[in-house]
Amino acid sequence: MPVLRTTLATLAAIATMVVMTPWADARIATKIKSGERKIGTLTPTIDANALVAQLAGTGVTLSNARFTGSARAIGSFTGGAASVGVDSGVVLSTGDIRETQGPNDVDNKTTDLETSGDAALELLVAPYATYDAAILEFDLVTASPTISIRFVFASEEYNEFVGSPFNDVVAIYVNGVNCANYGGKPVAVNSINGGSNPALYFDNTSALRNTQMDGMTVPLDCTAAVLPNQVNRIRIAIADVSDPILDAAVFLAAGGVRSPGVGPVTLSDIVKAIEFFHPGFGHYFITTIPGEIANLDTGGLSAAWDRTGEAFDVYVGGVPGTASVCRFFSAAFAPKSSHFYTPSVTECNIVKANPTWTFEGDVFNMRLTTATGACTNGTRELYRLYNNGVSGAPNHRYTTDLFVRDQMLAQGWTPEGLGIGVVACVP
Repeated sequence: MPVLRTTLATLAAIATMVVMTPWADARIATKIKSGERKIGTLTPTIDANALVAQLAGTGVTLSNARFTGSARAIGSFTGGAASVGVDSGVVLSTGDIRETQGPNDVDNKTTDLETSGDAALELLVAPYATYDAAILEFDLVTASPTISIRFVFASEEYNEFVGSPFNDVVAIYVNGVNCANYGGKPVAVNSINGGSNPALYFDNTSALRNTQMDGMTVPLDCTAAVLPNQVNRIRIAIADVSDPILDAAVFLAAGGVRSPGVGPVTLSDIVKAIEFFHPGFGHYFITTIPGEIANLDTGGLSAAWDRTGEAFDVYVGGVPGTASVCRFFSAAFAPKSSHFYTPSVTECNIVKANPTWTFEGDVFNMRLTTATGACTNGTRELYRLYNNGVSGAPNHRYTTDLFVRDQMLAQGWTPEGLGIGVVACVP
């Protein structure tokens, strides 16, 4: 039986709530299942250095480990080959690791640890908040320019909440860059499941494997570039998304951190564009740059900017078949200023020739529309709205949401682009 959860109308509130523990009680619906393949042992421990020592494989030296999270959210496991696809190693969870043990007799296993989320993970799942983060960090030294880390991601969000904001996520940062990506997207409930990358997914809702988790990936290899013969910092993080219930876990293989790496580097093709609003200007601004996002969030650049709660995916630079987006800045409308973005080469060159605007660079990529403004290849429409300079300075708003588009039209903003105002296509 699917678990009852809040309606879509309240999703905006979810992202700002800290705890939702009453849901956990209301949504427990037990069903007994059969199963024979069970994780052998699960041993909670916060001895990060001892755990990381288990992960060390060929060609690497690991040290200086640290764990952040609940003491119930980390430990070691053995005998997991038949249940989770990895025989032994280290497990991190957004709940109690002992509750990953089989049998799979509960659809919605939940332990709200009442711990905080992780800002880095929130850049992957924006605009939604994260909860109950478990983070393992350590230093790595190797003579080779690449490493691989073997892991399995599992979640109780499968299958009921695939495609929803309850998109539990894992990331493996190597010198600040996440390598836990498949199909060009970060590993999460919405990127690997029965409909997306199905060859990488195992559905356990029928309890064929004796673990509590309702679904999981096959063993995956995160492959990353590193600095040879220098200290590299590894940061493995997992969190619940949008609320602190329905747990997720990552199983890290013993000896699974090794060098040289296996296969090509696993980079992401996408990044989140986060939207901010300046009420004094009446202006919108988007950015994918982590430093800018952090400064705007903390008031480091200007205390006047606030997140709107809106975000959309764009492509990173260099993805085949995409166009670079030019970003411009102008302070010619003092005391107001403005930014302008365009994926059009023609438009970019026109603005570059205007001394009123300063070219700030190519900031991310998008796909261009067809001649009629249609989007293909699994992309969706990005709408551009113009304020007609009514605030005393020009400003545009970019959105993938038709409801937001209609709101802006009702406020007198003008659509720009093809068809109903499509300026480009995004993931």
